[in-house]
Amino acid sequence: MTPYTICEEILADETFRFECCGCGECCRDIKDKVMIESLDLFRIAQHLKLDVAEVANQYTEAVTLCWGAPILVMKTKLTGDVCCFLKSGRCSIQPVKPRACRLYPLSMGPDDKDIKNVLVFKSSERAFHYTGKEHIAGEWVAENMDNESYAYILTEFRLLKEIGKLLRRIPRYKEPEVNQQMIMYRYILFETDQDFMSQYVRNMAQLKNDLERMQGGSL
Repeated sequence: MTPYTICEEILADETFRFECCGCGECCRDIKDKVMIESLDLFRIAQHLKLDVAEVANQYTEAVTLCWGAPILVMKTKLTGDVCCFLKSGRCSIQPVKPRACRLYPLSMGPDDKDIKNVLVFKSSERAFHYTGKEHIAGEWVAENMDNESYAYILTEFRLLKEIGKLLRRIPRYKEPEVNQQMIMYRYILFETDQDFMSQYVRNMAQLKNDLERMQGGSL
C-alpha cells in the first residue's frame, strides 16, 4: 500500500522518473495514509529494541477499512500531519522504514486472477514528484524488496483472501471481537528474537481457527 490513494497500474518494463531530494515532502500530510504491515511493525520493534505492542501503541493507530479489515497506520504529528518518525527533515528509521515508504512512488497489491502474483501501481496523487532519474518499475521493486518481504506479502494476500470468506459468515454484531482478534494475531503476538514468518503463519492459522468458531463452522 502506498501513502497515497490515487494509483494506476504500471508494468514491470515501464519507466517512471523519480529522485529523492531529501525534502521530506512525501512524509507530510499522511494522516491515515501510510499502512504499517505486520513485517514493518516487527522490524521497527527490532530496530528500536522495543516490544511489538509498545511500538504499535506509541507509533501507530488502528483504522478500519471495512468489515473485518482493521489495519494499523503510521501515527502523525498534529502540525502538518507529519510522520512521527520524521526528525529534522529525515527519516529516523531509514533502515527499517515501512514497505509503503521503501517502494514509493510505487506500491504493490494482490492479483485477484493469480494469488501467486502481485500487481505494481504508481501513485499519481503528487505528480510533481516525478522528476529526475528514469527508473524501470520492475528493477525499482527488486531493489527495494527483499526475499522475506516477498514471502510475506504473497502469504498475506493469500491468507487474507481465505479469511475474507470466513468474515462473510460471521454476524456483524461480533465486529468488535473480530477487530480485536485481527489486530492481535496480525500485528501484536510476535517476539522480536524469533523468526517472523514462522510466527506469522502460526498466528494466522490461529486467527482462522478463532474466526471459524465465531461463525460456527469451517470452510
